Amino acid sequence: MEPDCPRCGRELTAFALSGIEAFTCEACGYVGVEADHSGEPRSAESWEDALRRFHRDDDR
Repeated sequence: MEPDCPRCGRELTAFALSGIEAFTCEACGYVGVEADHSGEPRSAESWEDALRRFHRDDDR
């Protein structure tokens, strides 16, 4: 029996290669890598704005 997914509680699927085992959740996509996304910006800067800022800073 495989362990349960820490994210959604469903059963994890195990994959093994050369004696090393990894787990993934087919239901939610969890792959065993915890990540904190709370620091990510709510909106992304557009390429146009980024290039404008780059050229503006380059003029100094």
